[in-house]
Amino acid sequence: MRTFKHRFPGLKSTGAMLLVVTCAIALFTIAADFVIYTIQSLISETNWVQHTQQVLGSLQRASLLVERVEYRTQLYLLTGDDQLNRARMSANSLRSLTAQIGTLVADNPAQTSNDQNLAVQVEQLNQALGSFNAQSHAPEKEVEACQKTISLMSNIEQTLLTQRTLKSQYKSFATIATEIAFVGLLLVTLTVLFGFLLHNAVPRGKTGKQLILANENLAQTVKALENCAQEAALLTAAIDEVQLCTDVRQVYDAAANGFWRLLPGTSGCLSMIGNSRQIVEVVSSWGITAMQDFSPPECCCGLRAGQPRWREPGKSEIHCEHFADDAPERYLCRPIIAHGNTLGVLYVQCESDVLMQLVKQRIESVHHLVQITGMAIATLSLRTKLEHQSIRDSLTGLFNRHFLEITLERELSHAARSKQILAVFMLDVDHFKQFNDTYGHSAGDAALREIANVFHANIRRQDMAYRYGGEEFAILLTDVTVKAARERAEQILQAVAILPSTGQTQKCSNLTISIGIAFYPNDGETAEQLLRRADEALYRSKRQGRNRYSISQVEAMAGQFEPIL
Repeated sequence: MRTFKHRFPGLKSTGAMLLVVTCAIALFTIAADFVIYTIQSLISETNWVQHTQQVLGSLQRASLLVERVEYRTQLYLLTGDDQLNRARMSANSLRSLTAQIGTLVADNPAQTSNDQNLAVQVEQLNQALGSFNAQSHAPEKEVEACQKTISLMSNIEQTLLTQRTLKSQYKSFATIATEIAFVGLLLVTLTVLFGFLLHNAVPRGKTGKQLILANENLAQTVKALENCAQEAALLTAAIDEVQLCTDVRQVYDAAANGFWRLLPGTSGCLSMIGNSRQIVEVVSSWGITAMQDFSPPECCCGLRAGQPRWREPGKSEIHCEHFADDAPERYLCRPIIAHGNTLGVLYVQCESDVLMQLVKQRIESVHHLVQITGMAIATLSLRTKLEHQSIRDSLTGLFNRHFLEITLERELSHAARSKQILAVFMLDVDHFKQFNDTYGHSAGDAALREIANVFHANIRRQDMAYRYGGEEFAILLTDVTVKAARERAEQILQAVAILPSTGQTQKCSNLTISIGIAFYPNDGETAEQLLRRADEALYRSKRQGRNRYSISQVEAMAGQFEPIL
């Protein structure tokens, strides 16, 4: 204090004191304005990040709609059902979504031109679907153009997201540094003012208490800012992990790990509603929880209410019914919803009031991570479903003709490299039209399913069976000998001929099949040649009396076996 007085002797007067206070107030005002500015900058950058994520989400939905248009037009060409109307509905939804994307990217001139191109391409796709019929070609050109533009826009937005995320993180660090500097400045200024107050005989006890209280408040503020920064970093890391997942199982594990890091000390799990909509199964967890699989979904109060629900002592005494033993005192059940569908529930268990308050403080981050998790699960599930539908026949469960064309080309390349024999069976149900006319289409469908089961039971795991169309099937045998192929054909003929003649499959006992077989490389080196040779052999089986198999004439002329049995 002596040194301070020696340097500033004129500050002993009341006027000098008022001058110092005035300067301190001005300094605090400038510092506070700067802090507010940095916080506003951080909020602005965060909003830009969320805006970019919203644009990416819209582009992902647009891509899915384009895939639906492509899939449904192809399915319409294959089946001739009402898939064309669904494709047009998807195209109309795509048109509306394109307009929304245009509004979202209006701030970005580069994306505006891309959105205009996308709008033109979507309009061309709608025009193509308007005149689409069973003789038209699939709008592959329009679909490919739309997907390319969407991919280009997604890449631009992904780059923007990376840049804005880095900028947001920089702003976050800058805000924390500014707050710390502001606190330091405040502490220094308060110390100086405290010295002046002591010099002017202000009671030391009162001043000390005020300074302690101010320091505590400042420490709490700094701690709160640090907690916010830590929470934002944990949430960002968890979201990044979820978005990197390529299947639903990875999403479950990544989400559980994210909640474990975001809510330390708690335990919980993700439980998803099964396809039957009656069983809720625990798919991932962290810590030790009291929750177990349950049925029906209404056993959970959160699922029953359709909104987040806390159970805590003194406020809600109604327990959920999905516990193996006694229910805990404090827990949260938060439904997982995506695209308007309830997918499951997030369960968070707190062993103390302190942990419960932690969860409540970070509830917005929890809700955000739940939304991202639900969208990821819904998107990956839809993608898996579409992929399955694109290669499988819905009636028999066998692969479809389109997938045969793909796999046959691949297996031919493999057989050529490995110098192996490849066998192609073409199979047709004998007198199936008469069977349908006699017993009805439902019996015919049941018969086709039974025959498909025969194929599954009489081929190897590496072999594949396909429904080629109507009552016609195909089987692809890889790395097979001629003798083994003939034996396989005999087994299939006998298995179909002795289908059960009692119970629900009684009518199937009247059915037989005919088979035509072609071999690579003797019967041809392309898929078209092999299928044609196998088809010709099939028609010889028909002419020879059915319920038999025939070998391609080219293979038979090679002298390896008799051409017709």
